Amino acid sequence: MSDIIVTRAELPAIPGLSLTEGVVPSSLDGAPQPVIIGVPEQPCATPTPLLVGLHTWSADYRQQTEAFGPLCARYGWLMVLPNFRGPNLTSNPQATLAGGSLAAQRDIVDAVAYMQAEHDVDDRRIYLIGGSGGGHMSLLMAGKHPDLWAGVSSWCPITSLREWHEQGNSYAPHVEAVCGGPPSADEVPAGSRRSYVNFEYERRSPRTFITNAANTHVRISHGDKDRCIHVAQTWRTYEQLLDLPHRVELYSWSGGHEIVNEWGFAWLAQQVKPAEPPPRLDLVSDEGKWYHWLYLEPDAPLTMARAHAEWTSPTTLAVQVEHTATTRTNLSGLPVTRLTAAEREGQAVPVASLEFVDSILTLPVSAAPTSWQLIFE
Repeated sequence: MSDIIVTRAELPAIPGLSLTEGVVPSSLDGAPQPVIIGVPEQPCATPTPLLVGLHTWSADYRQQTEAFGPLCARYGWLMVLPNFRGPNLTSNPQATLAGGSLAAQRDIVDAVAYMQAEHDVDDRRIYLIGGSGGGHMSLLMAGKHPDLWAGVSSWCPITSLREWHEQGNSYAPHVEAVCGGPPSADEVPAGSRRSYVNFEYERRSPRTFITNAANTHVRISHGDKDRCIHVAQTWRTYEQLLDLPHRVELYSWSGGHEIVNEWGFAWLAQQVKPAEPPPRLDLVSDEGKWYHWLYLEPDAPLTMARAHAEWTSPTTLAVQVEHTATTRTNLSGLPVTRLTAAEREGQAVPVASLEFVDSILTLPVSAAPTSWQLIFE
């Protein structure tokens, strides 16, 4: 982390919180990304909880300093405010890197990694909060990095960029700017420019990955009179969890397009990341990455890999995958040491044919839906 630059900038004075402005190079493309860092004068504990605060759709990393800073001082939390590629606007010359892109997601992860390297962060109390465009990004990060957060407070979020575009409000041109164009309603040829754009709408929408967040403490708060982002969009997203056990809450009240920071912080303060790994995962992934103890990688561009994985007994793991180039299971920390039997679609598979190295079990490519049963001891 020696290449991180930290400077004193023109920042507001917040009693109880020391502020600096930093630059964190992206681990994805190396681009320098500004952040604001807050260190409490009286930490509530050591190690110390970390609050990651996100700006709204049209703003940048400086926006929430005076909103979140005093609350971090009150709670005794560390704070970092990432830029995640700036405003999601046509005026942003790098708009396609904003708006929930993989680069923007990585910027938030990098900001957390910086704070962990430079401060004594309580890894079981890392919190994320944002409203409107920040609600969109916080809920997207709950789905894409569910094992990072103790709690995610998402306010009046955009959960489907396609549906928000269809509202026809003044934000539609900006949605097109970040996604590369308008979405297509009809079937489009695979590999075409329009298929690429449609995929960007899908991969930047929290709804796509909401099942990934089933094991994360998430509260979605959305006023029922919001005319900017219709609450019905949020309800449709929440319904994706209907058939799953989950920790996601949806709170709606007689209100509009707003974030009540005091409520968000009070709820976050009650959340602690579970120490035990979740026994069940229901995953969708647009890139190769780990989710808790399962790694998924799509088998083709513009494709979502999907998996359901569940420990049906202490020694039996059932896995169903689709469109996966690579599926890996990390068994470290689990009370199993050796794979004794494997079945694919009900047919026995020689254990020796599966790669099992350093507690990582790798399953073969599965374009079609494929079911596995793995027995350990």
